[in-house]
Amino acid sequence: MHATTVRQSDCRVLLWLAEDLRLEDNLALRRAMTGYGGFTVLRIAPEARGRPRRTPHRRTLEEAAEARLEAHFSAKGIPFEVRGPGDDTSVAAACRRHGCSVVIRNAADGMAAELAHHRRWADELAAAYIPLLTVNGEMIRRKGAGGARPDVPFLSDAVEVAPGALPDDHPIALLRAFLRVLPERDYLASMWMPGRDRLSTSLLSTHFAAGTLSSDRARVETEAAERAWHRANPGQARTVAGKSFGAFKVRVRCRPGFLTTFSRYEDDLRPLPITPEMRRRVKAWRDGCTGIPMPDAAMRELKATGWINFRLRQLAASYAVQLLGLPPFEVGTALAEMFDDYEPGITWLQVAINDGRVNQDRGPRILNPVKQGRDLDPDESYVRAWLPELASLPAGFAHEPWLHPASPLPPPLVDHLAAARAARAAWGAKSPALGARPVHDTPSFDFGERNAPR
Repeated sequence: MHATTVRQSDCRVLLWLAEDLRLEDNLALRRAMTGYGGFTVLRIAPEARGRPRRTPHRRTLEEAAEARLEAHFSAKGIPFEVRGPGDDTSVAAACRRHGCSVVIRNAADGMAAELAHHRRWADELAAAYIPLLTVNGEMIRRKGAGGARPDVPFLSDAVEVAPGALPDDHPIALLRAFLRVLPERDYLASMWMPGRDRLSTSLLSTHFAAGTLSSDRARVETEAAERAWHRANPGQARTVAGKSFGAFKVRVRCRPGFLTTFSRYEDDLRPLPITPEMRRRVKAWRDGCTGIPMPDAAMRELKATGWINFRLRQLAASYAVQLLGLPPFEVGTALAEMFDDYEPGITWLQVAINDGRVNQDRGPRILNPVKQGRDLDPDESYVRAWLPELASLPAGFAHEPWLHPASPLPPPLVDHLAAARAARAAWGAKSPALGARPVHDTPSFDFGERNAPR
């Protein structure tokens, strides 16, 4: 008796979504639409996959994207469901509910907690003899056996994303609007400066993190805008305006590689018991109440808005790990909960740079918070905006209020100069031991500042 052969066209597909909440440039969706006998869409929310709780803005953005997807699929009679932490998130069970015999998903990065969920669901699918196909539309780098093969990225036909075909708040429309004004923004210089950063950058990092905008779409759109601008402005390639497109492309190009190269840094860290004093320091750092204005202002801005620029992220992480002596796990966990644009391979990389486990030949990044304040906020407008307690201080004292006899702030938790000396001494003592560890494979440029589109 011959075994029955099941044709692909008779199979129903379950499309499994994570950080790929888009209709455009979604290779897994494209595959599900081609050659199968229909499909169902399953979205498993980040918290149900072991990720930290999302910020309110991140949740709002993702729920709006889910609503757009549901409306699109509903109009075509395609089932769409979202499963959260309180739901049955079994992918095999979803296949049984919807009569699906194949699962397709896009490659994604993750941490140990998330990968444990993925392994459990993959094991359930294998036990049920349901094939799981992982495609790689974002060109995420994978190493070792079982890594996803980089596929040719899928970009939608031009007619699907033609000018005027998208609402003004669509991520691709927002990207195009930014690229039209990019040459006027002094992007490379202003992206690091508090106050100017929000006017000079794209502010699309949360869309990248949520998967409502793909890296490859950003690259293609930027290259098209760059060609058009240079045609209209011949001979301007070496000007500040002409270089702005290249500066933005660097951040876009690097993002996919960092997602999987550094997502696993968290796996090397474990939560350790901390003393009541250390817990008090963690809370003071998160609340921006440590007594040193520049990192405090950065943390208050982050707490209020969910976003700070990358130079401030460096300062916040360096100050926490090196000067306050906070455990890297506590620092990374706090930032993961506070960033609207949290991505494991970028947020945990920032911690890794600042505790010296990445770029070990350079050592940890120990920044002087007072010097950083004077460099980034020379007129004191930023720290005074986020620390209104400083209003009574005369000009010139906002970055070192303890030097004024009537300082409105309590004394700093640490003497930043003494803490920096101690951190350098501690690094010198432990660097030979760290040097024996495998060094992470990292690009040759300063990825601490240039590892994501901002």
